[in-house]
Amino acid sequence: MKLREEQLWFAGAVMTGAALDEADRRLTAGPRMAPRERLDVYRRGYESRLVECLADDYPVLKVALGDDAFDAVCRDYVARFPSEAPNLNAYGRRMADLCQGLWITSHVLPKVGQSFAADLARLEWAIVEVIHESADAPLTMERLAAIPMEAWAGARLLASRALRLLTLHYPANDYFQAVRDGSAPEVPGPGPSATVVYRSGRTVWRMGLTPPMLRVLAALVGGERLEAALSLAG
Repeated sequence: MKLREEQLWFAGAVMTGAALDEADRRLTAGPRMAPRERLDVYRRGYESRLVECLADDYPVLKVALGDDAFDAVCRDYVARFPSEAPNLNAYGRRMADLCQGLWITSHVLPKVGQSFAADLARLEWAIVEVIHESADAPLTMERLAAIPMEAWAGARLLASRALRLLTLHYPANDYFQAVRDGSAPEVPGPGPSATVVYRSGRTVWRMGLTPPMLRVLAALVGGERLEAALSLAG
């Protein structure tokens, strides 16, 4: 049997549970464990490492769900979305979809609704993306001063790659901040909110936006000219 075939089988068995019934044929027994038991050591270790990764990306979602429900959601996530990349930076990107989808049943989320959990996951994933995004050179005062006054109305401001603009159905950022401040907030009711997440140097910032602020910033991020974007503030 070729080495590559063995490697592909082992990876599939550990990551997805595929062809586990072949363990006795492909693996040897140890002094204390049968082949399948030895394989399960790797399977449990793989799953636990990915759950740890998700907990690192979604600490406030973990608070909202509670330890047991969060663990159940993460193990469902790992089962549905095996890691496909050399590193885990982008591994948790589907969490909001999982929370919003019909995969999560009411007994898993008894107190936190799917939509709120999904919004909170979107906010936390935006933070993760901003952390890992490449930094752009800041617009300095010297560059601003070099722009002629008559050019400002038609100017377009390019958004930093390390910026995410979120429109949500729940006040997820308020809940997030309350948890970060050490409170134990109640899960909020539905209500539209908007948050911008961005990075300056190594520091990640979150800012809640009023409707006029959202309209202006969304227009600027979308490439609208400054004069037209500012006209949306009223």
